[in-house]
Order: sequence, then structure tokens, then C-alpha cells
Amino acid sequence: MGTPYSYFSYLRRIWQIMTVLLGAVFTWASRRVRGQPGGGPDLLRLSLERLSGSFVKFGQILSLQIESLPREYCDSLLNLLDRVPPFPGRQVDEVFQGELGALPRDLYGEFDYQPVASASIGQVHRARLKDGTEVAVKVQRPGVRPDFERDILLMQVTVWFIFWFRIRRLYFMRDPVRELSSWTQDELDYRREAAFCGLLGDNARHTPGERVPKVFWDLTRTRVLTMEYLRGPSVSDYLRMVERNDEAGLQALRDAGFVPSVFSSNVITNFLSDAFHFGVFHADLHPANLLILPNNVVGYVDFGIVAVLTPEARRKQIELTLAYSSGDAEAIYNGFLNICIVDENADLGGLRRRIEELATLWYREPALAGRVRFRVTVTQTMMDLLSVCQNYGVLVDREMIKYIRSTILADGLVSRLAPDVDLAGVLRRVVEDYLADEARKRVLSRGAALSLLTELTILAESGPAAFLRALNLFDRGQMPVHAAFDKVPDRSARLRRQAYSASLVWALVVLAFVLAGDFRPWRQSPALSLVGGGFVALLSVWILLLWRRLTVK
Repeated sequence: MGTPYSYFSYLRRIWQIMTVLLGAVFTWASRRVRGQPGGGPDLLRLSLERLSGSFVKFGQILSLQIESLPREYCDSLLNLLDRVPPFPGRQVDEVFQGELGALPRDLYGEFDYQPVASASIGQVHRARLKDGTEVAVKVQRPGVRPDFERDILLMQVTVWFIFWFRIRRLYFMRDPVRELSSWTQDELDYRREAAFCGLLGDNARHTPGERVPKVFWDLTRTRVLTMEYLRGPSVSDYLRMVERNDEAGLQALRDAGFVPSVFSSNVITNFLSDAFHFGVFHADLHPANLLILPNNVVGYVDFGIVAVLTPEARRKQIELTLAYSSGDAEAIYNGFLNICIVDENADLGGLRRRIEELATLWYREPALAGRVRFRVTVTQTMMDLLSVCQNYGVLVDREMIKYIRSTILADGLVSRLAPDVDLAGVLRRVVEDYLADEARKRVLSRGAALSLLTELTILAESGPAAFLRALNLFDRGQMPVHAAFDKVPDRSARLRRQAYSASLVWALVVLAFVLAGDFRPWRQSPALSLVGGGFVALLSVWILLLWRRLTVK
């Protein structure tokens, strides 16, 4: 926590804010007088850049207000750049002394004091650990916390005046200011960002198209973050190569296996899989935060904005995603209503009719083999739904906004990298794969396996022949199933049958637990996999032999 600012500092900051904003208004008015476009979105972005610090982060949070701000403003704010000069090496040493009690040269094998990136919150340096591992070291700018606390207090006072004077058009400012205030308490602590990075990395271990850098916790503190350095150009770098026709750079990417359509599909698949399976996903899919790694693997950096969905929110988003990727207007209406807060004056009938009208514009006709294709972008469908939401008196749940915004960012990325990708097909495939995987887990769970074995035990004790006879009688409607299992009159035959039945049940127990996943080490070791496969094969033969023996009269 930094030293509180004096009243004079607050007055000086207020004067700076008023000067920048009044300058932007004057520029906008002058352009309109001359009959030129006012350029409101760019003027707002440039003004926030000039104010720097917390106002840049506030602008990034405003870019998520897609249900309140026009899209052109959100898109412009998303591209906020921090043109902040780096702070000197002397201050880097001070931060390290305060956090780790040592200088960088004592902690790393190599440390480059010239940062590779500099922002209002911190800057990134390249370094090597003493074992030669290349790392990226994020160092927080000295004094940034009191700067943020001062600016947030001024924003909160502004919001108070907005509500005091009932300026309804600016009511939407309250939620972004609250979010920024909450963010300040958490995300200026780099350990939180490191924790999210580690969590996403653990979740991505079995995802071949996703790469999250490893965190080195022994060199990570509140104001210092050390993580693995991922070597590869960002999507922003690639787009610049295309713009300036850098054939050498593009050819190097092609040689590394880069295929824009495959890479784009991986971005969508990673995003939805993380959201659906784990409820935690990278919510800032900006081109500068996505790296192109060999074989179309997506590398992720900057974990300052990570979204968390509750199980209920995940279920709702799955339903909505499946609905609009399948072109079902009724399902879209129900799914979208599930993620909204309904006002008492909401016109739900009008909302339903409007969604049905829009659905005829979103999809191509006719559908091929029951599969639809978008006529417009997913971004357009989302913006249309948010517009409908405002017009008919419903409000999107705040928990869902980051997911919707991430969907729009991913769609924008696909439209720039690979416009021919069938996004509806990718969305549908990911959702269907997720649902199939969940169904498979339920079927092969321990509970399901034990429930099945309970039923098999009852049937096996009565003998397979009786079981088949019972099904035949039950199918013909002559008697209930349980009445068909007559007692075997011969005592020795009954004991022999029960002994074989017990062996059969034991074999089925072992097989069920294999299928339920209790023998997962077999899947991770080639030798154990061979042994396990042979065991299951022998077990299957044993079951068949037992079945034949039991059914022989």
C-alpha cells in the first residue's frame, strides 16, 4: 500500500482530467462544425490513453459494456495502448529488494534491464534462470497502487454525482467503477494473476492446441511475476506482417506449420472447452495476448482478465451456445432469457417475436444435412440479442458479459484470420463433444457401475437362462420380471449355479471399475497399457466361458 496523496494532488489530478476531457469535447465539436465525423470512439480512447494509469484499465473494462455502449466505442476501447515510458533499472532494483530481498543479478543467471514491453501498471523483462531456462519477468511500476486508489475515489465521486443529478444515460458507469475498485484490490497483486495462470495451465495439460506458461513461484511476489517465456509471434504481429506483405515472416510461419483456419479453430475450441469443462477461461482474447506457436498451438499471455463461471452459468451458456449454433429460434429465446434478469415491465412476447424475425436473417437457407451456417457473424447475432435485450426490458446477467465479450473477440479473430471457417460448425462440435463427454463420464462413473452391478447380481444369481426367459415372458405381457425367476428344485444344481454366478459377478465388478477409470495408470504407461489390455481380453474370454457354462443344461 502506497502513501496517501495530499489534497493538492487530488486537485491537480482533477485539473488534468478536466483539461483532457474538455480538449476532446472541443475537438469533437470543431469537427462537427466543419461537417466532418466527430470521431467520438477514437477521441475517448486517446483521452484515456493520455490520462494513463487506472483510466486505461477503466477503458478496458468499459469495452466489456457491450450491452450499454455502442459497439464502435467498445471496439475502440479494446485497442487501448499504453504509451508509457519504462521506469529505470534503479527502480527495478528497488522493487526486487522490497519483494525478494535481493537484486535481479543475484536471483537470475541473466537479466535484461531493457524491458520488452512497458505499460502503466508494469513492464516485462526477459531473463534466464540459473539453469538456463528463459523466462519473462513482470515488474510492477512503483507507486501504482496509490495512483489507482486516488483515481478510483474520484470516479466513485463522479458516479455519486451522476445518480444525484439523475443523469440516466450515464447510470451504466456504476458497474465498471465497482469492477475497477474490486480489480484494484486483487489484480495489483501479481500472485493472483500467477494463480490464474497456474490454474489455466493445469486445465490445459491434456489440450494439445493450448499452451499456458509455467509460473516460477519462488521468484513471484506481489509486485514481481516470473513465468516461462513463450517464443512465438503474437496474432498482432502476424496481422502486421499481412498488412506490410512481409513474405519472409509469413513463410517462416508457414514453415512452422501455421494454418490460419486451424489456429482459429483452436482458439474457439480452447475458449469454449475451458469455459464449459472448468468454468475458468482467459477473458481477454486480444490479438496481442495470443501467440502463434509451432503446429498451430495457441500460446496465452497476460492473465489480468480471467473469468469464472458458476456451474449454473456454465449450463446456461452451453444451452445458449448450442441453440444459436443450431439455428433454433425457440431455443435461442429460451436460452437467452435464462441469462437475463427480467424486469417486471418486460415484453416477453415482443422479445420472442423479434428473435424469430432476426433468426431468419442470421442463417443461410436451406440448411444442409440439418446443419446451419451463419449468414452474419456471431458478433452480429450477439449484438442483435443485446440490442433486443435493451428494447424489450430485460438485462443480461453481469456474470455472462465476459463470456459474451470473449465470444465476440474470438469471432473477430476468426473473421480476420480465416473468414471461411464455419464458426457455427466449430461451436456445435465443441458443445456436442462436451455433452458426449459428460454423458460418458456419468455412464462410466463409480455410482453408475455399482448400480448396474447390483442389478446384474440379482439376475446372475437366478441364472442367465432364467433372465432370458423372464425377458421373453415380460415382453409377451404374461408376468412381471421378478416372478419369472423360479427356484431351481435341485439343491446341488442350485449351489453350482450360484458359485458360477458369484464368479461372474466378481468378473463384472473388476471390468466395471476398469471402465470407470480406477486403472488410469494403465493409460499413462505403455507397459501397463499392454498388461491392462491383456487382462481385459482374458477377463472377457472368462466371462464368455462362464456364460456358456451357466447356460448349459
